[in-house]
Amino acid sequence: MVEKDRFIDYLAEIPNFLSVFIFSIFFNITSPILIEISKSTNIATTNLSLVFTFFTIGAVVGQMTSVFFNRRFKKIHIVLAGFIIQIPLTVILSFNSNLILFYVLYIISGYILGVIWLQANQYILESKVKNKERLITILVTFYPLGAFIAPFISSAIVRSDLSWRFIYFIIVFLISINIILYIVISGRKKESAADQNEAKLPLKEIFVDKTKNLIFILIFLAIGFYCSSETIVATWAPTFFRLARNMAAQPASITLNLFWLFIIIGRVITLVIAGRIKSTKIMSVISILAIAAMAIVVFLSSKYLIYVLISFAGLGYSAIFPLLYSTGGMLYEKGRGILATFLFMATNIGTTIAPFITKFTSNINLTLSISFSFILMSIVTIIVLLITFLFSKKLKNTSVTKELVKKFKS
Repeated sequence: MVEKDRFIDYLAEIPNFLSVFIFSIFFNITSPILIEISKSTNIATTNLSLVFTFFTIGAVVGQMTSVFFNRRFKKIHIVLAGFIIQIPLTVILSFNSNLILFYVLYIISGYILGVIWLQANQYILESKVKNKERLITILVTFYPLGAFIAPFISSAIVRSDLSWRFIYFIIVFLISINIILYIVISGRKKESAADQNEAKLPLKEIFVDKTKNLIFILIFLAIGFYCSSETIVATWAPTFFRLARNMAAQPASITLNLFWLFIIIGRVITLVIAGRIKSTKIMSVISILAIAAMAIVVFLSSKYLIYVLISFAGLGYSAIFPLLYSTGGMLYEKGRGILATFLFMATNIGTTIAPFITKFTSNINLTLSISFSFILMSIVTIIVLLITFLFSKKLKNTSVTKELVKKFKS
């Protein structure tokens, strides 16, 4: 049974939650108003849409290189410097009308926010909260929360006859609030010499247990396959329903809103049960729910049945990533920052591969393209069962060793 945590320890992590929320808002807020931005800047929407690709590239590189900053600087200094640099970059974006400058600013912004994302994750893994599964679930819930809220913010600005450029001032406001929160809350936390030396550990001092190494590799693969599966649903499902099921644009976009909404709901439910039920059991059950829901929804034509099944799919997808991430991130005693880097490498690989899967398979068969969502999730389920087996085997071996030691001492 997981030891009970103080509510104040959860509140202390608010700046880290908000960092993930800002990342999500920045990435998603322009998506619904690309046409308005195009009209204002005379840039084609197809060219503008590439800012998401440049942002993702920057974020991937930022997450991959974040650990090198930790070798020289404290986390709080990295976060504050990143956000302070990001404010003028965001202000420049609000006045910009040049396509190349959009690309440059988005790739730099992606890099900065990617570095900050990893620092926030390290803070979480090193926090006083004992129930890391619950804490990480709260953290990663702020990404779909941002993805869900962002379109409403940008749409509200456009409906109010305000310039689309105001979206960037909202981001500046959120960043400013978070800088204050980090100074007030996280700035008071002392980073010990041991914490700073964590980033300097060679890999051979971290990956010393062969069974744990195998479990970590399986978690890495499971995260990669999961992220590919989730990205296929999140980026391709609305288009699939429009092309294959003749849905109008608005009903098709509702499927995506429902998917993200029920991911949020599922993660809230996980907050309640995390620590009471083993994470591997939760992942096994919900992954099967995701497989079943997506396997049925791809063949449906009824709009309302599609809504119901895509909602169940959201519940199925909801807690897999945070539980995999918390399991992998807490698997070893040392090198939490390096572990986070590897796990987010798996995330980025899976997310990057997904568009290529849909592009290739959609040319063969539309149903096949969306079917890869539950095919990949089936692989995730198999890997989770293997992880469960390895954990039980390791626990059994540990129990036998303790018994032998006890007998030897007696």
